[in-house]
Order: sequence, then structure tokens, then C-alpha cells
Amino acid sequence: MLRASPCRFYSPRLALTRQVGVTAEILPMKGSIARPSRQRCLVTSSRSSAQQRAAPAASRLAETAQHYGVSLKPLHQDFGVLIEGLNLTKPLDTEHQQLLHELWREHLLLVFRAGYLDPGSQERLLRYFPHDADALNEGRFGNAYFQPRVPSNPVLAVRGHNVTLKEHEGVKEEALKKCQLGGNPFDESRLWHMDMSDLPTPCEVSAMYMVHPAEDGGDDTIFASTEKMFEDLDEVTKKQILPLRTVNRKASEFQGFHMNWEGTRRLDEFEERLKQATEKGILIEPAPNPFVIKDPDNAKPAILVSAQRVYHFEGMNRADSVALLDKVLTHGTGDKDIYKHRWQPNDFAIWANRRLIHTASPAKGFSHTKDKMRLYHLVFLDSKKPILPANEA
Repeated sequence: MLRASPCRFYSPRLALTRQVGVTAEILPMKGSIARPSRQRCLVTSSRSSAQQRAAPAASRLAETAQHYGVSLKPLHQDFGVLIEGLNLTKPLDTEHQQLLHELWREHLLLVFRAGYLDPGSQERLLRYFPHDADALNEGRFGNAYFQPRVPSNPVLAVRGHNVTLKEHEGVKEEALKKCQLGGNPFDESRLWHMDMSDLPTPCEVSAMYMVHPAEDGGDDTIFASTEKMFEDLDEVTKKQILPLRTVNRKASEFQGFHMNWEGTRRLDEFEERLKQATEKGILIEPAPNPFVIKDPDNAKPAILVSAQRVYHFEGMNRADSVALLDKVLTHGTGDKDIYKHRWQPNDFAIWANRRLIHTASPAKGFSHTKDKMRLYHLVFLDSKKPILPANEA
């Protein structure tokens, strides 16, 4: 049984998210493992409708919490939940695997705070979420260009900055130097984006396991829901963007660009860089993707976009496309719309890549300098599930 106390609002200065706390007590159920005291589960929301949507998942998680001492704390009024107290060093049974999957579908972002997880435990947890099993078993990774990989579990790409370790999870010092991103390593990641959004089947699941966050906290990751982004648009704009398709360019083929302060678009001489890339024969232009999609398992429309890769909308010139993209992204990434995650060692974030957009602190930028080390594992789980245009039945 859940008993909720009244909501209490918290709005910090320069708030990047508005959080509302509801504390629920989990009372022992007949036949459950005895506990010397009541377990506490934090359930956060700001709207009665959001509370109603989350209620079934919260109830199921409450059962898990009784057995595993799990604490559930939603991170934002629209999405995201922090999970603590779950033992992830051992396999979970089918019931609890299904529970995590349903929580992921409901909350879009799961952050596990369970202490150190070895690479095998990380991969096992990832396999509880949607993925292309054949690709994973055969070692075919959509982000294979990220090197080095953890030898025992190559689905885990090792990424970071100024890594000074002699060894990490079987990766030797020389290989660790390859994960240096070089120069200002965060130009591209500070643009709002989804991973692999230019592909016909973008990954459904992206994940980061933080090994060593920057000491000064300058490596925060910010998330926003593109379901909510679309939902909050005016009806005229919704009608305008529903049939649009994005023409994307591979940003990785011509690096070194600059962005605007909000992280919504590039400011460099994009056309000149495209021309140079074409002359070198390295330009890759994927097939256009729908700008607004709907997941086969979720009828709600969501915007599919990466600001560093969109060149224009099909049938629209670049200037008008940039203006429209700015309008949509700026509208959906205000302070009330975003959650900023301050990384702690061993945090494991797993999110719905087709329904959340993320960035590496665009307006702030990274404050740490070259003497600050950052090290993490990055995963894009390949998918066979197609994307569906939201304007098609």
C-alpha cells in the first residue's frame, strides 16, 4: 500500500529543472521478506496525470523494493527516474527484467546508482532492454568507430578526456590514449542530439556508465523529452512539421565546427565545409528521415533530430529550415523542460534514444581544462525496429 504526503516544490536558483517531491512509504506485504523498518520509495511528479500514468509502474517497483531495498526517485516532472538499492551484480529474474523494461518505456531515462559494475554486469543489464540480439552477439556495433572497446565486452566503448590510467578493464595505456577526443572535444556533443538519428533504424537505447567524472562537475549531461517538445507546440506548428523529413549530413566527416550558444545549430561555414568534403569524396548523405515519429509501441508523437546533422528539411531551403529547427528546439529545451544530470562515479544511465534528446551542457560549455580526467563507457544498442512517421496511420 502506498501513502503519499503532500507535494513540496523545490526551485533552485538558475534551475535547470523544476522538481516536485512526493514521498511514499512502502509497507511490508504479507509473505514478503521481513524488514526491521519501513522501506522508503521516493516518487516524484508535478501533475496528477503524470502521477496516474506512473502509478502502475511505481506499484510494481514497490514490490521489488520490498525484496531488494530499492529507492525510486523520478528526476523530472515529465521523465527520468533514479534507481538505487538494486543488486545488479547478479542476473535478475524475468519478473524484474520486465519491470525495468516497463519503467524504461514509462520514464524514458533510468539512472542506476548501484556502485561499481564490472563490464559483464553492465552488458547483462543492457540486454534487458530493446536491442538487435544478432548484431550484439556477432559484435556488429553501430558506433564501432569509437575506440578502444572493453576486450571482454566490446559493446562497451571507452571514451573520455585526458585519461592518465595505466590500465582500465583490460584496456592498456596505449589504447586508452586513443579515447582522447582532442582539442575542444565537446563541440559536437554540446549540440542537442539523438544518437545515430540519421540512420534508417536509429538505436532505441543509448547508455553511459560513468567511470570517472570530471572533478569540477563540468561534464553534466542534459536531457529533454521530444514527446513533450511536440506536445507543447502550437497547433499550427504541429501541422507544419508533421509531414517534414530531415536531410542529414554526417557531421563526423568534417569536424571542427562551431555552434550557437543554445546548442540548437551550427554557426560555421557549413556550405563551404560540405563542398570541401564532397571534393574529397568523403560526404555521406543518408536517406531522409521523418522529423516527427511514433514508436510502434507508443502512439505519442516524438521529434527525431540531431542538430549537428540536419542540413535542411526536404522541400525547404536551408535558411527556413534552420529558423524552424531553432524554433522547435528552443521551445522544447527551456529550463522547465530539461533535466541536468550531475554525474557520480559508477552512475549508469540508460535512456530511450528515440524519445529523448540530450546534450553536454550547451550554454555553459565544459568548464574543466586539459588537466581534468573524464572516463566513461558509451553504448548505442543497435535496433531492427523501424521508425514510423507520425502522420501515417
